[in-house]
Amino acid sequence: MLVSFMHESNTFVENPKTTTRSDFRANREYFGEDVVANLRGTETSVGGVIDVADERGIELRPIAAVNATPGAPVSRDAYEYYTTEIERRVRDRGDDVDGVVMPLHGAMVPEHLHDGEGPLMRTVRDIVGDDVPISISLDLHGNVSDEMLRHADALNAYKEYPHLDKAETGRQGMNVLVDTIRDEVDPTVHASSPPQIIYQPKAYTPSGPMSEIMDRARKHEARDDVLSVSIFPGYYHADVPEMGVTTVAVTDDHPELARRISRDLATSLWERREDFVDEYPGPDEAVGEAKALAAAAGDDKGPVVIGDFGSNPGGGGASDGTTILRAFLEQGVENAGYAIMHDPEVIDTAVAAGVGATRTVTVGGKTDNNHGEPIEDLEVYVKAITDGRFTNTGTSHMGYGVQNDLGPTVYLQCGPDRDIDVVVSGTRHSAFDAEIWRHVGIQPERLDILCIPSFVAFLGDYEPLSSAVVLADTPGVSAVDPARFEYEHIQRPIYPLDDVPRTAFSP
Repeated sequence: MLVSFMHESNTFVENPKTTTRSDFRANREYFGEDVVANLRGTETSVGGVIDVADERGIELRPIAAVNATPGAPVSRDAYEYYTTEIERRVRDRGDDVDGVVMPLHGAMVPEHLHDGEGPLMRTVRDIVGDDVPISISLDLHGNVSDEMLRHADALNAYKEYPHLDKAETGRQGMNVLVDTIRDEVDPTVHASSPPQIIYQPKAYTPSGPMSEIMDRARKHEARDDVLSVSIFPGYYHADVPEMGVTTVAVTDDHPELARRISRDLATSLWERREDFVDEYPGPDEAVGEAKALAAAAGDDKGPVVIGDFGSNPGGGGASDGTTILRAFLEQGVENAGYAIMHDPEVIDTAVAAGVGATRTVTVGGKTDNNHGEPIEDLEVYVKAITDGRFTNTGTSHMGYGVQNDLGPTVYLQCGPDRDIDVVVSGTRHSAFDAEIWRHVGIQPERLDILCIPSFVAFLGDYEPLSSAVVLADTPGVSAVDPARFEYEHIQRPIYPLDDVPRTAFSP
């Protein structure tokens, strides 16, 4: 049985207050056989589960695959609708079930609860019973709760950030489940949690301190009696008791080994905790740095790519931050682009005006007061209008082959010589796949500078085409520094928010 209900919930979002069912339906809402029909062959965790079912001759009973763009906590109505629908379908199809695979996120927060996944897992467990194994696969940005661990016979997470291994993670979780059903393995799980926060850019796995910790995890995982090893940097834009770092080891009937591995990795993270925090340039400094890098790179070297942290929709940000675009305009940046700017009002104006029209608009900064002031009296030229539908074609965080539907989307040109390109949509959406530019008629490789509202998730598709990368500390509900947020529910003390003695965590 396959059950997937995913959301990364940012509890600091002020507008809108909740993520509703319409937000899920705009992204992914599949039930029953539609799950397989729409996600087979995609680089998603659900797609990986389907791959294994096909390869190993497993009769898969798909229940649901539901997902929304990261944002505010899930509304109570939406959460109860989906969990009730999942419960009903599990009960209808739950007889004679050998196992349950659950690709989840790990950082879902309903508006009335701190933990969205744990109660869902408890519901499924109550229906199928204690003898039916449950295997869950999570985003490495999950905040792992005790209830998740209580109801999971096996657990694994993405090993890569950007998340280029979603399908592989689904395959691993499904393979462990099938092996458990066939009595080939007997999973035992242990988790450890050092009292620390890892800055999200420092969780980047291809290089830096996290790559070294991940290499250590892979060496543990290579043992014959180890089924999976997962490192969760966690998601600190959620004010919940479970927020923080977790390491999890799953072994084949070897609980002491699982404990030793999870503690070893947690200790390694804790001993290097200073390596997982950093400082980044503000908007003006970041754009100035990008200009200098672009000038030094010369022609045909690829654009300099700026990551706009605070506005990142992939972390719940409004995607209408203005600080980088304003710096582009004020510093006279040429041959630059910004995608995606979320602004339904500008969409309406541009669509009504039509391609070839020039209009004066107010852009961005309309969701709340956290992401920069609106840019007023900006003259824009409507270069193109699309339906916002495209398929991911790159090696991206969102997964190759995933279909996107942004709704009406416009390509605007602004600046003194119309040399700044802006992709605007009426929906919040991450530009993790460079096809977002191409589908409106922009070749991103030909820009000198381009900006993506994102932490580092965009690097999967953009780093290969770029000459340099600049990460910008911009304001917003996805800001990089956790000290910007007022926490009420997390466990304290926690580094680096508090002065925590080194002895606070030890092997």
